[in-house]
Amino acid sequence: MKRPVVLVGGAVALVAVALVAVVVVWRLRSDDPNLLTAAPAIPTSAPAGIDASPTTAPATAPVSLPSGVRRFVVAAGESSAKFVVEETLRGLDSTAVGTTTAISGEIYLTKEGLYAGVPSTIKVDLRTLKTDESRRDDVIRDRTLNTSRYPFAEFVLESVTGFPNDYREGVEIDLTLTGTMKIRDATRPLSFVVKARQAGNTLSAIADADFKMTDFGLTPPEFPGFAKARDPVHLQIVLIAREQA
Repeated sequence: MKRPVVLVGGAVALVAVALVAVVVVWRLRSDDPNLLTAAPAIPTSAPAGIDASPTTAPATAPVSLPSGVRRFVVAAGESSAKFVVEETLRGLDSTAVGTTTAISGEIYLTKEGLYAGVPSTIKVDLRTLKTDESRRDDVIRDRTLNTSRYPFAEFVLESVTGFPNDYREGVEIDLTLTGTMKIRDATRPLSFVVKARQAGNTLSAIADADFKMTDFGLTPPEFPGFAKARDPVHLQIVLIAREQA
């Protein structure tokens, strides 16, 4: 007489185990974007093992600049770019996060903001983007971004709004940065919401932007029967740049 009760109890237990397994898989496969919400504190020196100087002089570096113009060079290894994409993984909602520290560029500033006489650019090496899944990385690099032909994404700064006239060193400020982003052979306008601070010869910032892959002619990555990425992308750039003579 107790057997049906045992069977029912066993079935309930199996269902519970299955539900727990689904939750565990979802938690394991849904990455925490871990996005910053404030500009990094100004480091007093480069971290151990990292060269604070740029590895190569930017090709656009002029022989001389007008008085009052400061040239900040992006510190590769200390800076980073991160993309966050929602995806469907075996029918469950998940989050994919890709990062790289291979960033280069230079920013020209005056007391009033961005200097227009020389292009300010930020370049990301897309060949070095990594998520937690190597198969996903291969699809992104080879099919989506075609990094063998288009290795870099490049953002050209065109204007900065919100720059105060009486800036005090070390204080975080809110800015809006607009310009053009080039991914593969598509160039589109893009705006970043920025939190930045500057002290001495160092500039730090976080810059966040949202766009769609299809805006740049990209097809969201898909693994038939397993996973499919959604179109929207959140991009966060963490920037450390140092003034160079």
